[in-house]
Amino acid sequence: MLFCLSIRKIDVEEEGEAILTAKKEDGTIIILSSAMKKEQLRDWRKKINFFCPQCDDPVHLKVGDIVIPHFAHKSHANCSASFSEGETQIHLEGKRQLYEFFLKNRQEVKLEPYFSALSQRPDLLVTTDSNKVPIEFQCSPISINIMKLRTNGYLSAGMRPIWILLTPPKISLLPQGVSVFDFSKFHVNFFTYKTPEGLVFLTYNPLTKQFHYFSNLIHIGGKRYIGIHRVLPISLQIFPFARPKAATSNEINEYVKIYLTNRLKFLNSRVLLSRKGINDPFLRCCYELKIHPVELPFWIGLPLPFSTAFREHSCEWQIRLIRFLKRKGLRVSNLSIELARNFIRELDHPSYNQIKACLAYRDLLLSVGIDSLQDIGDFGEEKIVQLFAERLLAKRNEN
Repeated sequence: MLFCLSIRKIDVEEEGEAILTAKKEDGTIIILSSAMKKEQLRDWRKKINFFCPQCDDPVHLKVGDIVIPHFAHKSHANCSASFSEGETQIHLEGKRQLYEFFLKNRQEVKLEPYFSALSQRPDLLVTTDSNKVPIEFQCSPISINIMKLRTNGYLSAGMRPIWILLTPPKISLLPQGVSVFDFSKFHVNFFTYKTPEGLVFLTYNPLTKQFHYFSNLIHIGGKRYIGIHRVLPISLQIFPFARPKAATSNEINEYVKIYLTNRLKFLNSRVLLSRKGINDPFLRCCYELKIHPVELPFWIGLPLPFSTAFREHSCEWQIRLIRFLKRKGLRVSNLSIELARNFIRELDHPSYNQIKACLAYRDLLLSVGIDSLQDIGDFGEEKIVQLFAERLLAKRNEN
C-alpha cells in the first residue's frame, strides 16, 4: 500500500538541522519511531527538554501535520555534527524505515551516530559479529569527490560503507525484467561490483517501502545499460542485503536480443545520420579496414568490464583498437599495457580503466580464437548467447 509523503525540504534557515535522535536531561537517548503517537510527542514537548546528542545544545521537538516528527537545532546552531545537506521529509522517513528494518532483523543499529575522529555522521551504523557498517541513504545530489571523501573516511576507520540511493521517480515506474535503462553519471556513483553478478545498482523507495535492484548491468554506450530490474519489499529484505538472483536462460536470450537490436541501431544510425562522412572516426576505420559498418563481425562491439570508461559506443572504440593494431602490423595477442596506453592517447579523456577495458577485450578475443581481423571464425548469435551466459551473466550456485 502506498502512503502519502510530501517530499518537502525542511528549511534549515528557519529551524536548523532536522534529526531523529535527541537526549533528555538525564542523558537518555530518544529515537523518534513510527510507533510513537503524535499526542504523546506533543505532551513530551510541553514537559521535557531535549538536547543534541553531539553538541548538547537544546533542540526543539517538531510535531506537525505534514512533516514527520523530528528534532531541530535552534536557528543558525553551530553543531559540528550537523548534516551537511538540508533534510527532506522522505530522507527522514527513509532513515526511520531502515532503522526499524534493522531492529526487526535483530541487528545492532544506531541512528545518526557521530564519529568525532572523522567528523562524519552516517544515517545509520549497523554492527555485525565482525564489522561495523555505515549506511548512507542518499536523497539529494552529491559530488563524486564528497562521496569519495566520506567513503575514504570510513575505510580509514576500518569500516566499509553501503550507499543506497533514493529510487528516482522515473526508475520506480519501470517494469520488472530485462530492459535497457538510462543511468546518469550521478547514478553510476552508486554502482557496486559483485562477483559474479557484475554491476549492481541498489535503490530504496520509502513511499512504496521497496528496494529496487538493477543487476547484471552491461554498458552498451553513453548512458544506456542492459540490466535486470527486480523489486524487493523491505518486509522481505535481509541483512547483509539480499543478492540479485542469477539470470535465467530466458533472460539471457532477452539480453542478447536487446543487445543485437541496439547494436544494429547504432551501426545504421552512424551510416545514415553522421554529418562528417569519411571524416567520422568510426566510418573512417570501417573504410580503411574495407568493412561496411552493418557488416562488422559480431566480436566487434562486445560489452566488457570497464567499458563505461569510454564515451564511445563499444563498436567504435573496439574497431579503432583493431585498426590501431593493424596499422602497426600487430595482432591482438601483441596488445600490452604500454600499447593500450598509446592507443587511448588518441581518444578523448583517456583513463586507466580504458586500458583495463582494452586488455579485457584482448583476453576475450583470444579466448574464442580471434587474433586478427581475418579471424572471422564461427562467431554468430549462438556464440554471443554462450558468451553472455558464461562470462557476462555467469550463474552462481544458490543456497
